[in-house]
Amino acid sequence: MVILIGSLMTPTIPRTTPPRLHVYLVADEVAFHFSADHYQLLQQQLPGWEIIQLTSEAELLQALPEVELLDTWRFDANWYSKAPALKHIFTPAAGHDWIQQDPDGKVIISQGTFHGSMIAETMLGLMLHFNRRISAMLALQQQHQWDRNQQQSSPLLSRQTVVIIGYGNIGKFCARYLTQLGTRVYAHQRAYSSGIDPDSGAEYITAESLNDRLAEADHVVLLLPGGEQTQGFMNRERLESIKTGAYLYNFGRGTTLPTSNLLWALSHTGIQGAGIDVTEVEPLPVDSPLWDHPDVVLLPHSACIFKEYMSLHIRELRTLLGKLQA
Repeated sequence: MVILIGSLMTPTIPRTTPPRLHVYLVADEVAFHFSADHYQLLQQQLPGWEIIQLTSEAELLQALPEVELLDTWRFDANWYSKAPALKHIFTPAAGHDWIQQDPDGKVIISQGTFHGSMIAETMLGLMLHFNRRISAMLALQQQHQWDRNQQQSSPLLSRQTVVIIGYGNIGKFCARYLTQLGTRVYAHQRAYSSGIDPDSGAEYITAESLNDRLAEADHVVLLLPGGEQTQGFMNRERLESIKTGAYLYNFGRGTTLPTSNLLWALSHTGIQGAGIDVTEVEPLPVDSPLWDHPDVVLLPHSACIFKEYMSLHIRELRTLLGKLQA
């Protein structure tokens, strides 16, 4: 989904010089850092463009007066006044946490929309991990035990039911992966209350029927954004509604499933395990009980960390910039 703030289109400006893009994508995570190889790839994808790579916040702030198009992880609201020529911000991020809105509403912001396949693959990996009792098999391996009965109760994912809560662009990718296997998918999205999504085959459900569908679910996938409206969405009532023996996953924001609620659910309900990619506080505190919980598989907000991440962003960026030049 592309978010448009302000005018619907960036005005076309006659140019006698090459179009120019400033790139400030500095990150500690290697997959999210714009390297020299990425610079060369972007230059190949945008022949005739001038690509200016910025490697520090100081360089960005110094360049702001002349920046028109910017690709960045972060932009503070007070920087807009220092960037009078700025017309469009691009970001790989799917969330709205790091690019603050233009107080004057003039600058367009385009969020990344390419994350669906990565999160879908991570989701499938965790589902298959739990279904196939991989933790138990690894324990047997360490004990040098050859026990072929350990997996006799493993269910086929294709015969199970999944509820996806927060059914946006990423949810559609997840649903397509699942329905292609034959899995039944229920989709909870405020904009739809009934019918079938023609893109994925997922069945829309209402807020009123959510608890009933949770009682049918073998897997519950959370893809909710952060914010006041979703704070603590997975409360004890909803968690208690989930089917005994089911698994819970969170790839949205940690605030939607508070740690205290998750730990309570693992101790007091029939939820069998949880695959957690996001937590209330990140990095997760070293004394958090989630680290050593036997029924939790914990990822360090890495569901989208794949070697192809930046190349996928560059491909999407090329498409977006091409539309501006059309």
